[in-house]
Amino acid sequence: MECNRESMQEIERLYSHYLKYPSISTDSRSIKQGDIFFALKGENFDGNEFVFKAIEQGASLVVCDNEQIIQRNNLLNERNNLLNQRKKIFLCEDSLLTLQNLASYHRKQLKTTIIGISGTNGKTTTKELIQAVLSQKYLTLATKGNFNNHIGVPLTLLSIPHTTEIAIVEMGANHVGEIGFLSNIAKPDMAILTNIGTAHIEGFGSKENIIKTKKELFEFVKNNQNEKSHIFVNADDEALREENFSKKTTYSLKTNADISAKACSENGYAQIIFKDCVITSNLVGIYNAYNILAALTIGLHFGVEIQKIKEAIENYIPSNNRSQILKTQTNTLILDCYNANPSSCSSAVEAFANMQANRKMVFMGAMKELGEVSQKEHENILSQIKSKNFERIVLVGKEYKAVAKDEVECFETSEEFKQFLLANPIENATILIKGSRSTKMEILKDVL
Repeated sequence: MECNRESMQEIERLYSHYLKYPSISTDSRSIKQGDIFFALKGENFDGNEFVFKAIEQGASLVVCDNEQIIQRNNLLNERNNLLNQRKKIFLCEDSLLTLQNLASYHRKQLKTTIIGISGTNGKTTTKELIQAVLSQKYLTLATKGNFNNHIGVPLTLLSIPHTTEIAIVEMGANHVGEIGFLSNIAKPDMAILTNIGTAHIEGFGSKENIIKTKKELFEFVKNNQNEKSHIFVNADDEALREENFSKKTTYSLKTNADISAKACSENGYAQIIFKDCVITSNLVGIYNAYNILAALTIGLHFGVEIQKIKEAIENYIPSNNRSQILKTQTNTLILDCYNANPSSCSSAVEAFANMQANRKMVFMGAMKELGEVSQKEHENILSQIKSKNFERIVLVGKEYKAVAKDEVECFETSEEFKQFLLANPIENATILIKGSRSTKMEILKDVL
């Protein structure tokens, strides 16, 4: 991210205020005393409309880009005998661009080692495991939740204090070039790609474009080398294994690599065996073994003792409906409904099929943003589910209704299915619940 001289002076002026008030907000509803409020635009709102509300709630500064709204609201405030607060307004051409430039400027001032992480599946879980491991030895910070886009990455960077030794910054993408753009803001020293699949193919157009975009993270590290530069390569991923860079560490569950381990499962929970060390996680599904191995690999690179790594991973408890086992009064739920794409759904179904449990059922929500391959991918997952010996299969979403016909139970929405379950309760079952975030499959846990 490069600014012209005039813009840079503005960013430096803004940065001097940020150093006094380093808390950033983009939501006027949750302003805290001293926050800097960035008035961003969305499809259904314009943050500029809430500038004076933010000031009244205690914002130390508001960054906005619609002078007409500011002038109009300022007049209204004056008519109501409220204090003229224009000195707290930072007017710019583009609030989002200013946020990104401020984050980029802050990044340049940090001595923090930044690890960029992306991939189709498992990046958020891997990020949290890496933080758990590195926190055993270093002051660390990681992206909160999935704040991994053009707004979330700048907010993550601006949440990093100068005392942080290592930060793990997650980067997501659903269009060509997005990872390169985010890398230019975050300027990662190191990078890891969990894997490359076919998520968001509607936005990318092809698998080749997905590979090219994801690998922009590796390319940034290669093209901007420093003494910290390093990449961590999943040698079992066909699109990644040939990655050529002198400063790399490979890891594998299938072949010889710098860090090789064996994957297994203990009562449904992912487990790996590395040399004579057995690490058993609280993550359901053997496919999570790759996430564990990635965290182990990075921990070893940073000199964390193996027993400390084991302790960190085994103490990590998943949340936010990610590979999570929830025992209710009547059933055992495997909640993996934070997101869904063909590879993650296939892995989840396979892991569930191999799990020892009674009365196994699959409640599967539709996968989104698959474009022209949507019908084929939904047919593939349905075929896989039907090939297993599950007691019951229920599909949710118009995408599944189109391919399931009358062979399998289907509901248009999760809310419709929830109402059905209220009238027809299930007991003593083990149920895999998965689907894209927009299908809201997590609401089913309230009635199971």
